[in-house]
Amino acid sequence: MKTVLITGGSSGIGYEMSRLFARDGYRLLWVAKPPEELSEAQARLEQEFAGVETHSLAKDLSVNTAAREVYNWTHTQGWTVDVLVNNAGFATYGNFETIDMDKELAMIGVNVTNVLLLTRYFLVDMLARDAGKIMNISSGVSYEAMPKMATYAGSKAFVRLMSQSLHEELKHRKSKVQVTTVCPSAIKNTRFQSTAGMQKVRTFSSIATATPQEVAKDAYRGLLKGKRLVITGAKYRLNKVISQWVPKALTRWVIRKEMEEISR
Repeated sequence: MKTVLITGGSSGIGYEMSRLFARDGYRLLWVAKPPEELSEAQARLEQEFAGVETHSLAKDLSVNTAAREVYNWTHTQGWTVDVLVNNAGFATYGNFETIDMDKELAMIGVNVTNVLLLTRYFLVDMLARDAGKIMNISSGVSYEAMPKMATYAGSKAFVRLMSQSLHEELKHRKSKVQVTTVCPSAIKNTRFQSTAGMQKVRTFSSIATATPQEVAKDAYRGLLKGKRLVITGAKYRLNKVISQWVPKALTRWVIRKEMEEISR
């Protein structure tokens, strides 16, 4: 039985991705922070897919030692991770100098440090087998300057460039290990939005927003096809094409407007 490890697998994109892997007969390993969310999501998935094998580890991925503990957990249990999906992440929102620094550093731990470490640890095993797939979830914000989300945008730019660079490195080495980078647009009605305190921010009601189901479907299809980069959501892909002919100053103005809160 093939095994997939998904961080943040119990909600949002991670859960919808889990449904697709479960449909195809994978053993599911979840790593997420809230234990109650893990157990509820596990019961829901097992009800939809009879016989699916799921295992979960409640872990705070903002802690630097978390990645090694996750890696050791899989080895202790004797599981070979065929697919690693680095999906867990959260955002901060507000003027740069006013955001709580501890929250910013925790976000860097989840979005950057542990993505790097988990990729590194499991890549070594995959290279030894010359087989395996890694999917790292970046974001559409990795391409643009994002007022009020400076650190988050920077963290996702790191994920995108690191992952795409690794893809090219492995390709040059003729390795069969695959690295796929996923860049979604804003996703409405998820815990991500409320955790960041962005319930009233315009971008989540813009024309290019996507659903977790749409993002997961596009990402999964891209992984199976061995794509280097997946831009998810038909409306967002169209928006990316159109934006090539839009003056940069206008693009920046639109982004500033989208990052504002709707006043009611």
